[in-house]
Amino acid sequence: MKGTVLQFDKNTGSGLIEDHRGAEFSFSRDQVASNEDIQTGDQVNFRPKGSKKGPVAAQIVPIRASTT
Repeated sequence: MKGTVLQFDKNTGSGLIEDHRGAEFSFSRDQVASNEDIQTGDQVNFRPKGSKKGPVAAQIVPIRASTT
């Protein structure tokens, strides 16, 4: 699923992603499946999951614009 990082706090390592329908998914830095930095406004691919605390994002991969 594609989404946009609404917020990410580097100090706590937690953030929020919004999908194309407006649903929000919380996440932590350890769910980012790459070594790339993630920032507010980034486009990402992720796998939505449910938890006792609500919807969460897993296997997050930033979508980088092509420079070619």
